[in-house]
Amino acid sequence: MKGQSGFAVSRDGGEVVALDLTLDDDLRRRGYLRDVVRQVQDLRKTRASMSLIGIVLHVTGLDDLGEWFDTLASEVLAREVTTTAELARGRRLTWTTGERRSPGS
Repeated sequence: MKGQSGFAVSRDGGEVVALDLTLDDDLRRRGYLRDVVRQVQDLRKTRASMSLIGIVLHVTGLDDLGEWFDTLASEVLAREVTTTAELARGRRLTWTTGERRSPGS
C-alpha cells in the first residue's frame, strides 16, 4: 500500500498502520544518545580487562545531549557523565566511527 510522502503505511486485513518518518531534532538527539551508549558498550566488550563499571564518562562535542546525561550514565553504568575542557584523572579512550553530524545539519 502506498502512503503519503513522509509516511510508511502497512495493511493487514482490515487494519492499517501509518508511521510518520519525519526526523525532528529531538529524535535525532535520541538517536545520537543510543549511538553513544552502543559505542561505550562496544568499548566495554573490547576492553574486558579494564573495569568500565562505575566510571566517570567524559565526553566532548555532545553538549546538545546534556539533558540526557543522567540517562546515558544509567545505560552505561557510569557514576557520572561530564563534559569539560580538561580531563581529570583517568585513562583517555577514544574511538572513531565516522563523521558525527549535529542535529539539523
